[in-house]
Amino acid sequence: MFHCRSISHHTTPLALREQLSLTTDQQKQWLAALPQGEAAILSTCNRLELYAFTPTEAGMDDLWHSLLARRRIEPAMIAGYTVSASGQAAVRHLFRVSSGLESMALGEPQIVGQVTRAYEQAHAQDAAGHMLSLLFRAAIHTAKRVRTETAIGAGAASISSLGIGKAEHTLGSLRARPVLVIGAGEMAQAIVKALVQRGATQITIVSRTYDAARSLADEWQVRARSITELKDALIEADVVFTTSSAPFTILSREDVEPLMPRREGRGLCLIDLAVPRDIEPEVGAILGVCLHDMDDLQGVIEESLAGRQEQIPAVERIIDEELAAFWADIQAQAVIPTIRQLREQAEQFRQAELSRILNRLPSEDDHARALVEQFSHRLMNKLLHQVTLNLKEKAAHDDGALFAAVARDLFGLEDSA
Repeated sequence: MFHCRSISHHTTPLALREQLSLTTDQQKQWLAALPQGEAAILSTCNRLELYAFTPTEAGMDDLWHSLLARRRIEPAMIAGYTVSASGQAAVRHLFRVSSGLESMALGEPQIVGQVTRAYEQAHAQDAAGHMLSLLFRAAIHTAKRVRTETAIGAGAASISSLGIGKAEHTLGSLRARPVLVIGAGEMAQAIVKALVQRGATQITIVSRTYDAARSLADEWQVRARSITELKDALIEADVVFTTSSAPFTILSREDVEPLMPRREGRGLCLIDLAVPRDIEPEVGAILGVCLHDMDDLQGVIEESLAGRQEQIPAVERIIDEELAAFWADIQAQAVIPTIRQLREQAEQFRQAELSRILNRLPSEDDHARALVEQFSHRLMNKLLHQVTLNLKEKAAHDDGALFAAVARDLFGLEDSA
C-alpha cells in the first residue's frame, strides 16, 4: 500500500521545519540503508515528506521513525504537525503537491522538478521499486498535464520572486540597488535570473565555493566574490538574499552589527530563503536592519493568488482523472502474476503437445513443421486473449483480487501471494 507522512508550511512553523531539514547526503544514506519496502524523500524549503510502498501502516511508522532519527527527532514531538495519508489519499496528495496546489506559492513551477529529483534520488539508491516508480511517474505526468491544460502557472510566483517582491516592498525598485546573493545553488540561480529580468544591474554573488559563484556570475554577466570578502560585500549591499544549503547559520548578530556603522546610515534588507535559516533571528533586532524569512512571505503571496485560484477546479479535475487512471493501473497489477502464470502454463502444454506432433512429422519437412509451430502458437494466443482481457478489466474493480483468485483456482495455478 502507498503511504505518506508530511511536514509542511501548512501545519508547521519555520523554527520546527528547519530542525527537520535533511541534507542530500543524509537522504541518500538513509535511502541506501532502507530496511524494507520502497521509499522516496521529498525535502524542500517548505516541506519534508516521506512516500513509501509497504504492506502495513506499522511498516510506514517504522520508516518515518527511522528517517526522523537522522535529525534526532522523536515522532511524538511532531505528531501534532504531521499529516498522514494512505492508499488513494497518499496518491492524491503527491499529485496535488507535484501540480503546485500544496505550494506556498500556488502553482509555482519548481515543485515538479523537486518531485522528479526526489524520485531520481530514490531510484539511484535502489529505494524506488516498481510500485513507487509507477506512483512518481504518474505524479510527474499529472503535473505536466496541469501545466499544459490550465493556467495555474500563468504568472505564478515562485519562492524566489516572492522574496524579491518582499525586498521591493521594503526598498522600492532594485534596478539601481546593490544586491548581494549568498549561495550558488538552485534557489540562488532563480534569484539571479529573476533580478536580471527585472532590470537589476548591481548584483554580486558570494558562495562557499568560489568556482560555483563564478560560474553563475558568468552565466548572467554579474559579479562574483570570494567568501573571504563577505563582510565587504555586506557593507556595500542594500539588500541581501541568502540561499545557502549550510546546516548552520552563516550570519549572526555578532557578524552583522559591527558592520552597520560602516554603512553610513544606510539600511540593510535581509531576505533569508534558506531552510534551515542562514540568518539568526536576533539579527532582525539590529537598528537599521530589516529581516524577512520564509514564513514572512505569506503576506506577499495573498496579493498574487486571485487569478490562479480560479484555475483550481480545472486542476482538481485533471487530478481526479489521473488518479482514476492510476488506480485502475495499480489494481491491474494484482492480476499480472496470474496472467503470467497462465501463459507459462499454456506454453508448457503447447511445447509438450508440439513435441509429440513434430516427432511424427518427417524431419526433412521444414515447411510442415513450421506450419504446426505457427498454428499451435496462434491457437494458444487466441484462447488466452479474451481471458487476459477479462482479468484486466475485472482488476479495475474493487473485487479484482477475487477474480484473480478464482482464475488461479479454475486453471490450477499456484497462489501468487
